[in-house]
Amino acid sequence: MPGILDQQFDIVVVGSGHNALIAAAYLAKSGQRVIVLERNAWYGGGVVTREIVAPGFKHDIHSSAHVYIQANPLIQNDELQLLSKFGLRYIYPEAVFSSIFDDHSSIVTYTDIDRTCESIAAISPRDAEAYRRFTNMSQRVLPLLTSSLFVPPAPHGPFWALLDQSAEGQDLMRALQLSVYDLVTEWFEHEKVIIHLLKFVSEGLVGPDEKGTGITLYTMPGFVHTYPSGMPEGGSGVLVDALIRCLSANGAELRSGTDVVKVITEGGRAVGVETADGEVIRSRSAVLATIHPWLLDRYLDGLDARVVANAKRIHPSSYAPAVAHFALHAPPNYFAGDIPGQAFLAGLVPASLETFRRGFDSFRYGEIPQHPMMTALVNSRHDPTRAPAGKATLCLWGFMPFELKDGGAARWDERKEEIGDFMLDNYRRYVSNLNAENIIGRRYDTPLDIERSSPSFQRGDVHGTGPFLYQFGGHRPTPELAQYTVPGLERFYLTGCFMHPGGGVFGGGRATAIKICEDLGIDFDALVN
Repeated sequence: MPGILDQQFDIVVVGSGHNALIAAAYLAKSGQRVIVLERNAWYGGGVVTREIVAPGFKHDIHSSAHVYIQANPLIQNDELQLLSKFGLRYIYPEAVFSSIFDDHSSIVTYTDIDRTCESIAAISPRDAEAYRRFTNMSQRVLPLLTSSLFVPPAPHGPFWALLDQSAEGQDLMRALQLSVYDLVTEWFEHEKVIIHLLKFVSEGLVGPDEKGTGITLYTMPGFVHTYPSGMPEGGSGVLVDALIRCLSANGAELRSGTDVVKVITEGGRAVGVETADGEVIRSRSAVLATIHPWLLDRYLDGLDARVVANAKRIHPSSYAPAVAHFALHAPPNYFAGDIPGQAFLAGLVPASLETFRRGFDSFRYGEIPQHPMMTALVNSRHDPTRAPAGKATLCLWGFMPFELKDGGAARWDERKEEIGDFMLDNYRRYVSNLNAENIIGRRYDTPLDIERSSPSFQRGDVHGTGPFLYQFGGHRPTPELAQYTVPGLERFYLTGCFMHPGGGVFGGGRATAIKICEDLGIDFDALVN
């Protein structure tokens, strides 16, 4: 029989992705009574580490590199004591990312700018000098960016007006409107250097020629050389484990296997949720939910027609990932040498800029590029806890269209093994020892599998919403939803990868918590100081 949970909570949280858990943890720390409801048997959304291939091999199912969260006060100031008390520890590889070309040459970006310039200079001394100037410029604008990433976004009008008041702001405005390719070719000349920078930025799931995406390149070197990219010791999901310990210590309750199907509203205010089995769980203060904008009207009745229409027409990213996970007897040996192969993220790319760019054109037509765009992660090189002694994990992260040319997304189930083998065969062009005898087990996840894994990953977009200028900052995902609220509905809040500051591991739930605290009269600054 349907019933109402005897204990009423202050905050009901729907979904347990890292953004939702972060927001929930701040609220629980403030004294709010919090319950987190998760439909899966596990917590974490896109930040999950599991043994999916063979016992003892820990694989990050989606996110692995924790880049932008390193600048978040959540980590910088340890605001929730995740580092000092709840077991989170980051490992920071010196080599952040590399480009390994199909002629076995390479470029490596390190946390250290001098070593990075040395790597670039081996191919193009002029570009090494340009990279140092570009990085200095990027670092000058970095404080402006980081000050806006982890708080609710400014509306576009005031934001643009502020930028227009200084020369650096005007340069940033221009970068926001350019494509990455526009910007990189203004600064650099050697095609391998250009490919190297384009490949790293392409991890954001936008092609190099997409207008309105240049900001990702403009700020990238500033971030890389100021905030080292990290991986949690034990796996990406250790961040979630630490958040759960923090929540539990502050009296929160977490329930897995609980599928919420409706947000209950009364008098224009969210007052609770209903689960698939008919249970009603009420909230005194607020409901916080990870609901993709495309799905809002499934969970909420009576929404304004314009809000729903604009939410339905947000654009996902330009392509989606396909992922291959391997358990290996021994780590891969790269023809290019140990140093580029030991980078946190090793990009595998053609040496021809034209071939590289044409690969992204393929996605528009539902085609698989002849030279797949892949990144390899051998996390066990940096974190021995990821695999049994002497063994190795391998993740191949490849770019693919969500809709295939012949048969659409539904064809992925039929072509899954074929495409997985295609990725493996191409990877063997770069390594010498990935024969059948070295492979203990493997698993392939297609873009369709990724969509099925989470309602937040519509069309396989693990970033929730494309990072285009018209879906940036105070317009992400739409102008109406950008402040984490839904017009016409009080005490209901959104969080997730599709909200500001963006997809990936940003720790954006902090900004949602700030908004909720403001509405509830909680002093957020006192909470974290």
